Amino acid sequence: MITENRRQALVWGGIIALLLLGIGLGLIAAPGVALQFWYLLSVPLLLSALRFGFRGTMVCAIACVFILILVFQSTWQAFGGQLTNLFDRVLTASTNPSEAQGLVLQIIDLNTADPQTTFARGLAGLVLVIIGSATLGASIDNRNRSTRLLERAFNLLRRYFSPQIIDSILSRESLDSLEAISERKEVTILFADLRGFTALSERLEPEETATLLNEFFDAMTEEIFKQDGTLDKFIGDAVMAIFGDPVWYADHPERAFKAALGMQQRMRELQSYWQAEGREGTGMGVGLSTGHAIVGNIGAKNRIEYTAIGSTVNIASRMTDIARAGQIITTRKTYWRVQHLVEGVPREPTLVKGFANPVEIVEILGTRLVTRPDEERADARIAEVISHVVTDSAFRAMILGSPNEAMSSYGLSESERQLAQQVATLSGYAIFRDVDAGEIATLMASVSVEQYREGAVIVRQGAIEDTFYIISRGEVVVTVLDEFGRERHIASLATGDHFGEVALLFDTPRTATVRTSAPTTLLVLHREAFYRVMDVVPRIREKITAAANARLSSAFPAVTPATLDHVTTLTNDR
Repeated sequence: MITENRRQALVWGGIIALLLLGIGLGLIAAPGVALQFWYLLSVPLLLSALRFGFRGTMVCAIACVFILILVFQSTWQAFGGQLTNLFDRVLTASTNPSEAQGLVLQIIDLNTADPQTTFARGLAGLVLVIIGSATLGASIDNRNRSTRLLERAFNLLRRYFSPQIIDSILSRESLDSLEAISERKEVTILFADLRGFTALSERLEPEETATLLNEFFDAMTEEIFKQDGTLDKFIGDAVMAIFGDPVWYADHPERAFKAALGMQQRMRELQSYWQAEGREGTGMGVGLSTGHAIVGNIGAKNRIEYTAIGSTVNIASRMTDIARAGQIITTRKTYWRVQHLVEGVPREPTLVKGFANPVEIVEILGTRLVTRPDEERADARIAEVISHVVTDSAFRAMILGSPNEAMSSYGLSESERQLAQQVATLSGYAIFRDVDAGEIATLMASVSVEQYREGAVIVRQGAIEDTFYIISRGEVVVTVLDEFGRERHIASLATGDHFGEVALLFDTPRTATVRTSAPTTLLVLHREAFYRVMDVVPRIREKITAAANARLSSAFPAVTPATLDHVTTLTNDR
């Protein structure tokens, strides 16, 4: 059987042979001026074939012939006479085998130079040029059709898979696995569902609902594809994604949780933009579960879809039902797979539909700044690196200025270099100055990381929130609403500053709105982690408490109990 590549090689070889033979015959013969110019047709014919395909070749041939006839009318008369004589001889040869043999030998013998023979060679060359150009045009048409089909297939695949996975799917091995009916494999399932969307859609016009959903789906799909997840389907106002299929990654749980955290951050940004535009928005809950599922083509004979089924999918869906707006909920069993990477807080075991026993659930708070080590020896090494950064100013300067030199001089691994750079940066912040290495290590082991784009609202005045923030990179602006509901700028914060401690220490609603003015990375302590850290870091606790008191007494003079009551009323009205 001839392979596709060999068949293509034979076709192109035949085209080139026809063109070369045809042009060669024309150059050898070419008895008249018109016929010589006729062979200039090879250039526009080839260009037409390459650009416009078979139809372009034929249109170009007809147009060029017409132009040549008009330009060389006198020569065309002689050309027509030679053509008539040749046809007469061909007709005679068709009934007389010996005459036919003689005609063929005359054409082949290049020493023969009578007018009819040379004209026959030229005409044969012309026919070969046209046939070769037409064949080239047909091949171009076929290639263009194949390209369009591939583009359509790629555009279809990109709706479901990330570009990296598409590359793998288009390989022979992945296509074979994709065509399989179904298989059992370990995957991580993610569901994301808008909260209160049914009630919201009743208040919105259909066009507004469609716009909101499109913006939501675009943002969520982008975050799923960043972690090489597979978009399984949209279910009303919900999204289902699979991590670990059709291309399997050993770290598919970590990818899924990174995607979930990215989706919640994008959701907060969407809420900020919707509110700034005066549009009504909503929140999102996310649920995840890792386990075995049946994955593949599932459905009827005339309609199938590529999806996953099994208890893992059901649990992920139930976790989504439990999650409130802004929450990420998973099972204890799944959290065990990613606890080194993300910070989570156990919640009360919950009975879920379809399961006889209560399910242990965990709320995911964020990505850890310092990956939790699995061994005590690794834990001791982290403490050693942090202590070295805090106590040795020369090492601290080297790790910030020449990290590669520091790695080789002190024998640091890549993860240890990143840790050392983070600690060196933190030690320059006001809140960490004159703080010993043990307190910094405790804080870093507890914080998670969040990233925001420019213009996103991180906290809103009057809201009941439970998070403390340290700006690792970027800038934010702080505004307050006075008793008349007017927004007033009161501060700008940059790298090294912190906010959010007033609400946690004094159990009050947020006293200000904080909005990013540049892409911003934050170190985050959620309520449980904040209080836990405050119990064991006396020097940091002292600084945070002093900052909170100062802000209440001087930095926020407009914030009074009456103002807080007014803001709370505005928030509830929304």
